[in-house]
Amino acid sequence: MNWKVLTTAPDQLIAESWCGLIRSAGIDCKLQPGDAVGFMGVSVFPVRIMVDAPNIEAAQSVLDTYIAPDDEEEQSDPELA
Repeated sequence: MNWKVLTTAPDQLIAESWCGLIRSAGIDCKLQPGDAVGFMGVSVFPVRIMVDAPNIEAAQSVLDTYIAPDDEEEQSDPELA
């Protein structure tokens, strides 16, 4: 496999959740080795999500389905401006 960085999650818990969404769509996904290593168990630092290069677009589409709508609502909400 030719693993490429798809995106970076803010922490390991979110990265694991996003990888779960990608895997549920039938796309192999893993966290960047080293990013998810925490001395106390779970890393609170940004974690890169990796997918096989031919699946980058499909994996991004999966994430966009779940992540983009919330971001768009926040940006278009007049109370937040």
